[in-house]
Amino acid sequence: MNQGTLNDTGRARTLAGFDGLALHDHLPLAWEPSPLSDPGEIERCNFETARALQALALFEEAPRDPGPDTGAGGEGLQHLEAKVDVLLSLVTRLLGERHGYPARHNTVLRADSLEWTGPAVDLVANGERGIVVLYPNAAAPLPFRLPGQVVGSVERSGTRWRLIRFEGLAPAVRLGLEKLVFRRHRRQVALSRGTDVLSKTGMHRAPKF
Repeated sequence: MNQGTLNDTGRARTLAGFDGLALHDHLPLAWEPSPLSDPGEIERCNFETARALQALALFEEAPRDPGPDTGAGGEGLQHLEAKVDVLLSLVTRLLGERHGYPARHNTVLRADSLEWTGPAVDLVANGERGIVVLYPNAAAPLPFRLPGQVVGSVERSGTRWRLIRFEGLAPAVRLGLEKLVFRRHRRQVALSRGTDVLSKTGMHRAPKF
């Protein structure tokens, strides 16, 4: 990925640490400033995000098409999954109508870091700490709350991107993010190649917000 023009050598070294497998998407994102000095706040972020990651994994990895050996038990499971899909859709619409969602931002998500550009970019400064609130799946209104510090910025084609390094993530959250990034990366590769990987893995296109 083209890293663009950096402001100084220190930021170049910082940005070099953002290499690796990543999820590229256009997602609702908000920034909540915080000194991150309260261990209880970090614990709550980890708890909420771990539960959201677990729920999304179950939702995204569940097969969407019946197999050739589907029996009565399989049909019952599919019926339950259909109900869950309907409920998620209704909750998504309800929350969207009541509270709305944050503005969408172009994002590059990794297990330990995030790059983003969009409206929130001008609301933060390098060195600032806070919590990124990210909605990674349009079909399920489950926000990730990821504490971290803005460690730099980069210009790409005249657009400013902020770079944040996550802080205080629990092992379960870090592992969950790694799995999410891998799962979505595999999906994006399949979409770009026009293969049948999506049907084999149970991945599917999610509706937009």
